[in-house]
Amino acid sequence: MKYKIYRRKKKMNGKVFYSKQKPYIFNPAYRRNKNIIDINRFVLYNSKMIDNILEKKYIRRYKNLLKMVYLLFNDAFPDDTGYPAVLDESSKLRSILLDKYNQYLSLAKQKKFLKELDYIESEVKLKYLEQKIFESQMMEFNGVNR
Repeated sequence: MKYKIYRRKKKMNGKVFYSKQKPYIFNPAYRRNKNIIDINRFVLYNSKMIDNILEKKYIRRYKNLLKMVYLLFNDAFPDDTGYPAVLDESSKLRSILLDKYNQYLSLAKQKKFLKELDYIESEVKLKYLEQKIFESQMMEFNGVNR
């Protein structure tokens, strides 16, 4: 591994050179502290490190999706607004996996994550259909009894 680090005033520029793989580039969260070096951009070449970072990013978004599903199944969402919101969030996460992370994430993790999303989507759709059937039966029942 080759690397170069340049220091100018209080900022440091570091470069790592690999030629085998396409690098993953991201901007870290900005934290202002006098004891920490300012970093504007990370360029990663190590596939295991990239895989771990993307997995953590995915898990953070997946936990938010699970919170939404939990609220949905416990009737915390008003009316029918929860089902489209959860399905939209799930489709966003799926598109991020297939478009952004496709080049960097290992195939096994991609399959695992997509399987998790498929399961969530199927459960939400099933719950939505059950609710619609229940509502239609209640409407028929109320209509007949009048």
